[in-house]
Order: sequence, then structure tokens, then C-alpha cells
Amino acid sequence: MIHINTLKLRSITAKTIFGVDLGFTSGLNIVQASNTSGKSTCLQAIIYVLGLERSLGTNLSVPLPFAMRERIQETEDDEYQEVLQSYVEIEIKNQTGKKLRIRRSIVGDADTKLVSTWSLEDSDGNGQTRERQRDFFVHDPGSATRESGFHHFLAEFLGWTLPFVPKFDGAECPLYLETLFPMFFVEQKRGWSTVQGPLPTHFRIQDINRRVLEFILNLDAGKVRRERADLNKRIGILESDWSDKRRTLASGGVDLIRFVGVPKSPTAEFSHQATISLEVFLDGEWLPLEVASRELSDEIKELNNIELVSTEEAEASTQEALKVAQDKYDELGAIFEVARTEFRTILEENRALNKRLEALDIDLKRHQDTKKLMMLGSGITDVVSFENCPTCHQHLTQELLPPSSSGAMALDENIAFIKSQQLMYKSALSATEERLGELRLRGRSIEQEYKEAQSELRSLKRALVRPASSVNRTTIEKSVRLQARLSKWDEMQERADSLVDELVAIAKEWAQLSAQLRALRTGDDFTLDDKNKMSRLQSLVQGHLKTFGFHSFPPSEITLAKDNFRPQVLVTDKDSGSEIEKDIGFEASASDGIRLKWSYYLSLLELDENHDTNHGGLVVFDEPGQQAADPVNLNSLFQEAAKIKPNRHQILIATSEKEQAIKEGLGDRPHNLISFDGYILKPLHSA
Repeated sequence: MIHINTLKLRSITAKTIFGVDLGFTSGLNIVQASNTSGKSTCLQAIIYVLGLERSLGTNLSVPLPFAMRERIQETEDDEYQEVLQSYVEIEIKNQTGKKLRIRRSIVGDADTKLVSTWSLEDSDGNGQTRERQRDFFVHDPGSATRESGFHHFLAEFLGWTLPFVPKFDGAECPLYLETLFPMFFVEQKRGWSTVQGPLPTHFRIQDINRRVLEFILNLDAGKVRRERADLNKRIGILESDWSDKRRTLASGGVDLIRFVGVPKSPTAEFSHQATISLEVFLDGEWLPLEVASRELSDEIKELNNIELVSTEEAEASTQEALKVAQDKYDELGAIFEVARTEFRTILEENRALNKRLEALDIDLKRHQDTKKLMMLGSGITDVVSFENCPTCHQHLTQELLPPSSSGAMALDENIAFIKSQQLMYKSALSATEERLGELRLRGRSIEQEYKEAQSELRSLKRALVRPASSVNRTTIEKSVRLQARLSKWDEMQERADSLVDELVAIAKEWAQLSAQLRALRTGDDFTLDDKNKMSRLQSLVQGHLKTFGFHSFPPSEITLAKDNFRPQVLVTDKDSGSEIEKDIGFEASASDGIRLKWSYYLSLLELDENHDTNHGGLVVFDEPGQQAADPVNLNSLFQEAAKIKPNRHQILIATSEKEQAIKEGLGDRPHNLISFDGYILKPLHSA
């Protein structure tokens, strides 16, 4: 809640200090003065001192007249004096009664991005208080999120936790204060042009009307939607992490191991029972890693049990082993070349499929654009002349095309055909990518085996040229090589187990988040409390419309749209006889548009009296009747505004209505009337 206690404006020249001090009470406050006297200046000063210029537009120039920026005069007949220093100061309090004084310079002693504040704090714990000053920045990155940002501090002071909302570029940002205040503050120039806001669109926030009203009304639907979006985001991160790790596995990221049984995306079954098979490519086939390791261990044991003999005694067996090793070496070389050739073939096929998909995408967009032009009434000119076969891209002569009367149908058929082609080629592309991964892994395995065979050949050849009496070490060297391979497999097993554990952890978290997401309601997210709030708000709007003399439609036909809570009208369709919802828009007269704005803003304020909302507790109307094409009864607005609960809420109205008429219209209803003659900014001290 924000309650304004005082507002101070100062414009200082070399000769004079001009200014005004306004004191506001709870409930209804009316600032009355003639046109061009400075009423709007006072209200715009509230926007400025709170750093809310961006609620008015992208322009960050000071939204105050030249009397606060450049030059000022005492009366219309006096000469202008140059403004040397000016500032705005405001005192506000929150729902706990804590007061805060805020000052922001316009001209002179400080940068306009600096906001100074003073608050009363307990200095010694004995009830003695002192005023503590803190400075903040505004309109720079971080002003809504960082500790030294003024809007971050102000949101905390008002008791608001601003949600993060999605932008059109996919990023997220806080629901800035500038997006909320147009629902509390109706400024004179643009504020009366629409029922809601107008809300600033330059922040690029998706569905800004709905998100602002969901926050102000404190609807559970908004919280559910944000929770669902957060869950979807976290699930998306997990699925991306899963894909990265699976891609690492599929491409042989754990050296020479192939993983079988890893799904393309996390599943609930995988989180409970990860049935993954680890395989290695050995002797021309894929074997389970544990089987290959066991066979290798047995072979190592056999080699270690062979009795060592001299080179001369082992010559015959060495010659035979050399022949076998040479044959294996040659065979592996041939197999490697075959695998390399197959890899290149599949790679070319993969590139061709990518190229074909790019061409299909171009074709699809061209046909869709052509269909759009035809639906808009364009004649069939270029459509016929550049029609090509969507498969082979050969030009089709005019005679092969269907008659022009069925040209649109031919386009639809081509669009459907191209989409089916895209699906087919994407499936084929996915298959080639999987095949490339397998061939890449197999090739590395064959290459590793090829290098080991080469090492064995060298070892056997060296054994044949050693002295006859020396010990034959070929079995030892082979045992060492096999032991090294087994150790490497064990190391790869450990790394693979670590990756599999990570995948299982991802799958478990994914399953938990998916269960939470499924538990959230789909479709209508409004809780019973939400529906009660909306029903009460609708009743309040209808009641005020009736009081204010709204006549474009019967007030009972005015409802609130569920997607953005904007007032709409229920009308009966002449053909079907059923009721349809219709945005009021330009259907209402200009004067009724003003009445609708009054009703909507007062109803939002009154709703806070009996329901838990995030309303600021403040409504500001700048010239509420001046924008109407036809006369509106301002007395009815003043009387309704005077009914609000003064202990909770505050309404500020600036008007040029005559002082006597205001007093007569309000009678003894509680209000605070502040009237001015001439300019509001008056000399307070002269040199």
C-alpha cells in the first residue's frame, strides 16, 4: 500500500524560491484550480519523484513543465526568471505505517538518476529514532533488481514481491513498477484513452494486461501459470542436459564404448530402472563390455601361464604368430577402409538431406505466402508462372496445371505435400545422424584395434632378430598390451557408470517435476477465491456504471474478459440467438468511456477492502471530466470516491471544477479540498 502524506515542489531562481507544499489525508483529496495553473504539474511530480516516467512512454525526459525545468514567472504579466535549481520531495507511508521521505532533483545539484530517501529508524533500541538517509539510482540496469536500485527498494517498502514474467524475446524480467502504476494513476494526456492503463508496451512483456491485473488482483491463476512456466523451464533445462549427455554417449564421447538402451528423452521408467548395455566393437562385432572384459582376462591368464623359452626354441611358433598377425593386420586395414567409405557415403547423404530440407522450407514459405496473397484477393499471376514440382523442382508448363478455378486447391495440396516431405526427410536425416554416430564409434574402435595389431607385428618381428639364447618376450609383451586394453576398458567403465548415474539423476528429477506439472490444473486455472474476486469486481463495476449514468449498454450486460479482465459486453447474435462476448472498444460513447474508466478504477480499489489483493491503495485522477465529449456528472464521481474506507485507501483528484460546486456536491461527506487561485507555484521567499 502507498499513502501520500505530503508533496513539495521547489523551483529556485536567482531572486525567488517558488514552490508549493501539499498535504494529503486518507480518503478523498481534491486539488482544485483553474486550467493551466499547475494541477497536472503537482500530479506529474508524483510520477517523477517515484521514478515512474517510463509508465508514460519510452522518453525519459522530465515529465514536468518548463516552470520546473527552465523558467518561471509569478504572474502572466511578470518577466520570466531562469530556474537554477528545482526538485520534488514526497512523503509516503506503507501498510505498516512506516514513513519514507523521497527527494529527486530536476535542475541543479544532483543527477536526475539519483533518488535520495530518509526514513525513521530505531537508533538505540530504546524507542529513540533518527532519520537515516540512503541514496539509490533509477533508470539504469538493475534499478528493479539490485540492492541500490530505487524501484527494488520501493517495491520492498510497499510490501510487493514482483514476479518475473516472460518477454517476447524469450527472456524474463520483473513485472516493473512502471507497468503497475498506470492502473493507479490516470494522467491527463493519455490516461483516459483506454480502460486499462494504457500500459507501457515498450518493455516487451508478453500479455502485459493479463499479468498486471493478475498481480494487482493477487489471483491464484497467475501464480499457477508462473509455477507451470517455471516447471516447464526447469524440465526444458533437464531435457537439454539429457540430450547433451546422450549426444556425448552416442558420438563415442566415452572413447570406444557404445551405449544401448538410452532413450532420446528422459522417461519415468528410466528413472526407476536404467537398463543400459555397454558394448565394445571387437573382432568385427559388438560385444557386451563385461563379456569382452571376461574374454580378455582369460586370454591374459593363458599368456601369463605360458612357460618362457628362448628365441631359438620359439622361432617356429613366432613365425606362425607373425603370419597370423600379418593377416589380421591386413584384414583390419581393409575393414577400416570399408568403414571409412561407408562413413563418407552416409555423410554425403546427410548433407544432401539437409540441403533438401532447406529447399523444402523455402518452397513451403513461398507457397504459404502465395496462398496468403490469393486469400487477400491477389490475381494468380506469378503463382502460375513459377509453379515447380515440389519434388524434382522441374518447371511445370501451363497445360499441366489444374484450371485457375481450382488453383487455390492445388496450392493447398502442394503445401500439404511439402509438409509430408519435410517429415519424411527429417526422419531420414535423424536416421543418418544416428548411423554416422555408430560408424564414427566403430571406426575409432577398428583404428584402435589396427594400431594394436601393428604393435604386435613389430613385437614379433623384433623377436625373430634377437639372439638365439635370449628369452622370447612376445607373450609378455602381448600380455602387457592386453592388460593395458583391459585397464582402459575398466577406466571407460567407470566414466560410463558416472555418466549413466548422471542420466539416472536427471531422469529422477525430470519425473518429479513432470509429476508436479501434471498435478497443476490445466485449462481453467481460476480457483474459487479467484472466481469470487472476479465476480465481486464485476458487480462493483456494474454498480458504479449504473450510478454514473452509463447508457451505451445496460450495465448488467457488462462483464470482465477472462484473459485480460477488460470490461466487455454480452450481446445476442441475431443469426444464432446465442450470447457472444464483445469488446466494448469504440462501441461506447466518449463520455461513457470516461464513466467506464471511473467505475473500473474505483472498483479495483474497493475490491481491496474485502479481498486480499496487491492494489496500491491509491487512485489518482487528473482532470477526470475534461476528456469527455459530452458533459459528465463529476459530483457523482466525487460522491462515490468519498465512500471509500479512509483508513485503507486514498484518492487524489485534480479538477478545474468550481470550488463552490464541489462543496455543494459533496456536502458533509468526508474529503480534503485544496483550492488555489492563480499559479500553484508561488513565491515562498525572495532575495
